[in-house]
Amino acid sequence: MAISKTNKNRKYVANYFFIAEEIIKKFKPDVIVTMQFFQRKNDVILAGIDEALRFLEENTDTTKYTIKYLPEGTLINNLDVVLELEGKYQEFGIFEGVIDGILARSTSIATNSYHCKKAANGKQVIYMGDRGDHYINQEIDGHAVEVGGLVGHSTMAGSRNNPDVIFGSIPHVLIQHFKGDLLAAMLCYKELFPQEKELIALVDYSNDVIKDSLIVLEAFGQQLHGVRVDTSKNMIDHMFDNEKNRDQYKGVCVEQIKRLRKALDENGGKHVKIIVSSGFDPEKIAHFEASKAPVDAYGVGDYILKINHQYTCDAVKNNHQLEAKEGRKYNHNENLKLYQRKK
Repeated sequence: MAISKTNKNRKYVANYFFIAEEIIKKFKPDVIVTMQFFQRKNDVILAGIDEALRFLEENTDTTKYTIKYLPEGTLINNLDVVLELEGKYQEFGIFEGVIDGILARSTSIATNSYHCKKAANGKQVIYMGDRGDHYINQEIDGHAVEVGGLVGHSTMAGSRNNPDVIFGSIPHVLIQHFKGDLLAAMLCYKELFPQEKELIALVDYSNDVIKDSLIVLEAFGQQLHGVRVDTSKNMIDHMFDNEKNRDQYKGVCVEQIKRLRKALDENGGKHVKIIVSSGFDPEKIAHFEASKAPVDAYGVGDYILKINHQYTCDAVKNNHQLEAKEGRKYNHNENLKLYQRKK
């Protein structure tokens, strides 16, 4: 059974909500329902609430029901109610699933970012998730990572057109066009973009990060701001070619970064920052920090995009009297704020 309406966003609603709406409108039109939204994990950063409120403003008449909410960026725990809607179901109820989805995505991304930031002990974490999901989500996701405490982005969309927080480096394909000659690529980069404040070289193309780092250091000296190490997890840097048990050094690893730092320092490169990427998450960042790896910034992509926090909406009161599915109940949250409608 499909029920068509003029509101274009109704096409995103699960069909059974339309069935419920029509039955309620005919047989229970005056019931006041209280609906509460929550998730089930601890140490979580709420994000997406501003988007959810905008959605309700744009798709319903918010003068006809009451909205209470927690502010964007609130630290929440298991079963904390983040949004409460009270009024006639037909005024807002069908959008339950849409709101769950808005909150699930942004809360997950904000919380993942927050946990990466905590693991990094104050060091910069750069969001590099542009290739991990559909491009249409970049503005929403960029906002969420900032709610989680991160400020570095790989795209202008993610930064919402703020060039000051864009991470500058080069891709492997540029080095490939110069047949693996990193220095030639970097010299052309510097010539064409002399205004770039932070010259950062990508040094793992030849899988020999010390050699390539020292080549660009010799050429640029104090102008070289940093080097980025992005060694694939199935690769072992050539610095370990003669090592026993070299399999323990796959990908970007602590010993690799310690040796790179030592080589830079011994060749006049104490000023050069080391940025690492490829497969980082809070666990790997925490391992690097516990091992005192001399990292200055972490690039994180896929992990931040994982949807780890799903939301549930429960109808918990009927005409202000407790009434809910078995095992569910009304949860009072004194921190909810009354939504002031836009004029």
